[in-house]
Amino acid sequence: MIKKIIKKIKYELRFNNTHYYVRISDKVRKTAYRLILKKKIQSLPPIVIRSENSSLTLATLSNKKNFYESVAALYSFCFWNKNVYLHYHEDGTLTEKEIGFLKKKFPGIKVFLRSDENIKVKTLLASKGLENCKKLRDVFFLSIKLFDMIVEKQTNYLLHIDSDVLFFSRPDEILDIVEKGNYNGCYNCDVSNSYTFDNETMSRYLTSEMIGRFNSGLILHNFDESFFNFINGVIEGNLYKTESWHLEQTLLAMFASEKGNFLGLPKHYDLARKEMFLGNKITSEHYVDGAGSVFHRDFINKLYPLFKRN
Repeated sequence: MIKKIIKKIKYELRFNNTHYYVRISDKVRKTAYRLILKKKIQSLPPIVIRSENSSLTLATLSNKKNFYESVAALYSFCFWNKNVYLHYHEDGTLTEKEIGFLKKKFPGIKVFLRSDENIKVKTLLASKGLENCKKLRDVFFLSIKLFDMIVEKQTNYLLHIDSDVLFFSRPDEILDIVEKGNYNGCYNCDVSNSYTFDNETMSRYLTSEMIGRFNSGLILHNFDESFFNFINGVIEGNLYKTESWHLEQTLLAMFASEKGNFLGLPKHYDLARKEMFLGNKITSEHYVDGAGSVFHRDFINKLYPLFKRN
């Protein structure tokens, strides 16, 4: 093993290994932009959350590493619509400093500590006899999106956004669904199907056709705790699939398919910068993994001047 490590280091440090230097350059650039992003966010005025009579719960799941990115994501939505219940689910890494910052930047926000939710959610699942769900909650970090967010939501509709999503204008299509109730939800359209299970496996649990190109980085839904029973059945015999980062996306897509009446958001809710590359106007951008510092540059150069001015 030591020989392999030494061999790897020697390979990476070759002067003709241009890929290595590109990666180093990207990391340095992203670190610099992260520092700028932090300073810009700190200088923005607070957004007072007005949850009275709101019909929407906005939630995100994040950590200390991506803390300021998650603040930027929430700020970009709440700038256009402050009338929400704002929920922040942390992974156990936030300190009192970050939690205090959230409460100052978004007066009215509710921060859910992982240590508290571990007890509350797993006790609830155990009381319902959902042992497969309880095991999943124990071992799969992203199950917070499947269980905790639904347990804690204050409204019929829950909007989840990842910490690499930015809103460049008011998300009218999403807010119209919340107001009219004409869909069970909506979702970002992916570039391809990214599911943990194959079609044959998913079809065993569905009475409807599986939704294609479903991405859970930006998703609105009205799921209740009946979703937990569905998960419990699917996970039976499939708990080993928790190594797949697409598991929560797959389960959300499967239940959305079963419920039906879900809207795939139009292309100006962009993903992977397809429309952005073409120069088209967008409402939101889901940068997804590998976007490097583009998220930071767009917030700093495009959104920060707008937010600061207003």
